[in-house]
Amino acid sequence: MKLEITRNVMISGEPVKAGSFVEVELVIANLLINSGKAKVASEPEPKPELEIQQCVVESATKPAARRGRSKKTSTED
Repeated sequence: MKLEITRNVMISGEPVKAGSFVEVELVIANLLINSGKAKVASEPEPKPELEIQQCVVESATKPAARRGRSKKTSTED
């Protein structure tokens, strides 16, 4: 869980300063939040993605004829 540290603390033996953002396990996160030393980090608002408009271009010519063997159907039995 991502947290914002509000007071200087030690996490797993490492000092963490107030104002830092850390990723910790849920159990540790609950301890820090309940003791008032951290709060859940607010995610920044996602930037809106650019809208891509599709442009349909119609060809003025017929599609190219297929090359290769053509199957002939047999009407004889």
